[in-house]
Amino acid sequence: MRKLFSVFVAATLLNGSSLFLVACAKKYYFDSNIWVITNAGIVTDASFNESAWDGASKYVVSQKDKEILPSNWKTSRYRASYYEPASHTPSDFKTAYLTAYIAGAKTLIIPGFVHGNTIGWAAELADNLIYIDGSSQNIHLGMDPKKPLATNVVGISYEAESSGFFAGIAAALWLNANQSKYPSGLKISTYGGMDNPGAVSNYMWGFLVAADVFNTIISNNNFPNLFKIRADILAQVQKMNPAITSLQKVEKVQNVIKNNESWFSQSFEVGHGKDISDELLSRRASIIFPVAGLQTQDTIDRIKYNKSPAKVIGVDTEQSKIYGEDIIVTSALKEIVTSTQEALQNIYSDKCGYQSNSNTWDNNKVTSECWINTDQSSVQHPTWTGIETTKSINENTVNFIHNKTDNLTKDTAFDKIIKVLQDVYSRGIGDIPPVAAKVFTTTLLNTYQNSDRLKAYILDAIEAALQ
Repeated sequence: MRKLFSVFVAATLLNGSSLFLVACAKKYYFDSNIWVITNAGIVTDASFNESAWDGASKYVVSQKDKEILPSNWKTSRYRASYYEPASHTPSDFKTAYLTAYIAGAKTLIIPGFVHGNTIGWAAELADNLIYIDGSSQNIHLGMDPKKPLATNVVGISYEAESSGFFAGIAAALWLNANQSKYPSGLKISTYGGMDNPGAVSNYMWGFLVAADVFNTIISNNNFPNLFKIRADILAQVQKMNPAITSLQKVEKVQNVIKNNESWFSQSFEVGHGKDISDELLSRRASIIFPVAGLQTQDTIDRIKYNKSPAKVIGVDTEQSKIYGEDIIVTSALKEIVTSTQEALQNIYSDKCGYQSNSNTWDNNKVTSECWINTDQSSVQHPTWTGIETTKSINENTVNFIHNKTDNLTKDTAFDKIIKVLQDVYSRGIGDIPPVAAKVFTTTLLNTYQNSDRLKAYILDAIEAALQ
């Protein structure tokens, strides 16, 4: 009752927009220490917010209900607390942070880069923050440049080009296993909500590059190490469809070196993805990869309206569980549940000087292994990116594409390739700067020699990594 009462007090003081726990109070016991502040969406969105809440709740269950097996954590009545801001406005986000603080929050989990303009307010209130899909650095307390920088944030980031690449390879395999469905050619396409090189465009880049890497593997013996993978790919496709005897190239319906090509719907709101989906379908796209939140539904609706045989690649979370396995081939994943739980395990440990008897942190006991005031990414934690297992891309195919474990000796050829591509995208190779730019068309011009061929240094670096 005390935990619930604290929420009522906060809501009364702030005249808050959401008495979210009232309806759930009889169903769950909420931990008032750990709060998820959504990106203004609902916490049960089957996407970013729900994944963050699941990761936080999974950790809460591990601490509060120790008899429950990790695999059965959803049977527990314990959950992390949450607040759903009424809108994306700074005032609504600030209300959310303050509500959680008054209700006893020690740790705030804020999913999505939309919190970027308000995170300093959250850092000023809570003991620590987990910023999902963002950086812990250069955040001023209270969003005031005159105030000190926050030192209590864990930044969680996902090099989504990895998941986009794995999804692109999965798309190429699936299309080749289903050649008869697409007599006009195997064609892929992608679009985003808005251009964001760290959270949207990198997904798209990895997906597009996958097609060109795949085509090089199956048709260009000038790169012998890449060409060796061809036989394994054919064998994998034949597991999916034994009738297949040869591999086909995958075409891109969009021109990667055309300055005025359509790549973005300019919104993440549902309904705004219809026009660009229609355009891609008019070009006979076989698979569309929308990186635009709920606009995945727009794409599916337009596929049905146009009576197209096209399929969809989901984004961020396991989208087949929302839209069905008949339309979703696989999803490019950010393993938000895993990364959120692991961040909480780190924060609430001796590594960060956590004192369980007083529920406080002793800065004098912090070790170098503490994640607070650092950025943690999928480069250090490769299991934080991947693709969804579906009936189209089964467990065997997923394992062929990507090593889902921390055992690096099990890395696939594509795991080795993506390590090179991560450098190409965000860090650069040798004296050559990274290709990623603020504008996606510039990123593509930095990547491609022509519309169907990657720049030579990229292929050379991949070839060398496979030796």
